[in-house]
Amino acid sequence: MRRTSFGLTVALAVAALLMPSALRAEKGKLGDVHFPISCKSEVQSRFDYGLALLHSFEFNEADEAFRAVERDDPKCVIAAWGIALSTTERNGAKAPQKDLARGWAQLQPWLAIPAGTDREQMYVNAVRAMYEGYDQTSGDDRWHKYLNRMLEIRQKYPDDVNASLFYGLGLTWTAGPGTQGIQQRRAALAIFLPIFKQYPDNPGAAHYIIHAADTSELAAEALPAARKYAAIAPDSPHALHMPSHIFNRLGYWKDSIETNQASARVAAEWMKTGRDGKFDELHALNNIEYAYLQLGQDNQAQQIIQQIEAIAKTGADSWLAIDARIYYDLETHHWQDAAKIEPPSTSGFDENFDAYWIETIAAARSGNAHKAERALELYRKSSAAWDKEHGWGDVLGVALTEAQAWTMFSEGKCDEAVAHLRDIAQYERDHPMYYADILPRPTGEMLGDMLLQMGKPAEALEAYRQALQLAPNRLDSLIGSKAAAARSGSTKLSQEYARIILAEGGLLASRR
Repeated sequence: MRRTSFGLTVALAVAALLMPSALRAEKGKLGDVHFPISCKSEVQSRFDYGLALLHSFEFNEADEAFRAVERDDPKCVIAAWGIALSTTERNGAKAPQKDLARGWAQLQPWLAIPAGTDREQMYVNAVRAMYEGYDQTSGDDRWHKYLNRMLEIRQKYPDDVNASLFYGLGLTWTAGPGTQGIQQRRAALAIFLPIFKQYPDNPGAAHYIIHAADTSELAAEALPAARKYAAIAPDSPHALHMPSHIFNRLGYWKDSIETNQASARVAAEWMKTGRDGKFDELHALNNIEYAYLQLGQDNQAQQIIQQIEAIAKTGADSWLAIDARIYYDLETHHWQDAAKIEPPSTSGFDENFDAYWIETIAAARSGNAHKAERALELYRKSSAAWDKEHGWGDVLGVALTEAQAWTMFSEGKCDEAVAHLRDIAQYERDHPMYYADILPRPTGEMLGDMLLQMGKPAEALEAYRQALQLAPNRLDSLIGSKAAAARSGSTKLSQEYARIILAEGGLLASRR
């Protein structure tokens, strides 16, 4: 979880750019891509293979493919561009310092060699801007320089589909929270959607639409891409997982389970052949567990947790197993177990905020105000340390207010606690946020829980309704709505919420 003659040369380049995307990835089913290069003709298909992997975020495999191009053509400078992007993965200019240092060391020797064409040189210059001065300038500054360079390529070579895709992806990664962030995501979608329509088998177009629209406000716009992407690149574990980002946003739990099962299966097959698939398998399993919990299928969710724990013991990120327990206990209101969750022994204090947060919530909801206060202080310090390095302020701030409110509630300060949750629930509605992982529990849902405990079912029902607007089909909100409607005297409405749960194939699990 923890926590990417001159006139003749131009004429030939433009002609190549106008060619249909006919070259299929060299190995496996990864979609149709093409990036015309001036290197030896025999490395073109391998380069396109690396590009297809890069577009589906299979970074290690892409890195290997581009290195093979370098070996077969030691003068192929554009291959260094592919390696440089693979090295930063999803983080771009804000990649960890160790990755930026490694990528810059790999890229520097190639900067002294002119690329084969003006267009290729512009790509190299763009990625150079992403890296150069990484130890002295901010990631925001280097992102800005990179995007300016990519925009220049788009403007000079308007038919270069890859330039548009990578530029739009940069817009997506640099889109902050709030309405301005949504506007920037819309600008990226305005680039991606026409490309997807013209090139429906291009993995980058479908993939990046999903990332750009991965918010409650935009998710519906990405549904066609989500339905298509897994079929475009069925040999990529990440491509098989990505549709679930949109399915989760829209509450399509069965679809989420199905696509993540395929992702986990292909990731396991990758590992059998020595490729890197462990994280993809674990991430897919986390999503399967979450979807099962939204269907009330708690036993199936527990089985997935056992799978995750078994894989984690083989040397994977130990946080994935911890997060699996957090998801389960939070969704099922298993507060006694949640209060016992501890961070991995090897984890740094700044990484431990997840564990401190769930401990605060669990202690407060169990009535242990003293323990909740202690855990809340740990969460406050840990999340602040993490935010200082990674910039998750909005999401972590919302979580802090949630934890504070439940702590107040456990101390008998019920009206003050409700006021805190009302404020932050309104903030969530007014300031759209991109969440870095599986959709978290909306504050409105917590507000509904609190109001229901206070004997205010009508107010609780309204809180749940607003929560369902941000996170459709969440089981806890539906069950809460069912209970609140019944206690408000609306038997018909209560039955309607039960019907919604059953229509999706869910179970009326006991969560209260």
